[in-house]
Amino acid sequence: MRFVALQSKDVVNASTGTKIGYVVDIEIDPFCKCIQAIIVEKVSAFRLICFFKGPPTFCIPVENILTIGEDVILVNVEC
Repeated sequence: MRFVALQSKDVVNASTGTKIGYVVDIEIDPFCKCIQAIIVEKVSAFRLICFFKGPPTFCIPVENILTIGEDVILVNVEC
């Protein structure tokens, strides 16, 4: 799977069913050359207010990813 395909997917919390955000970046371990985490930008109604600060992002480790589907990525995290 290419990174461009990951960027177009929504990230959804599997326990609550709520949309967390979408993938904006990935974190790669330089030694084993594997993906360590995905960086997700949170969905915010106040996106224009956060224009100067930048959008809120957080890191989801690969261990918390349950499945990657055609449209969404299901994760198990506490938000």
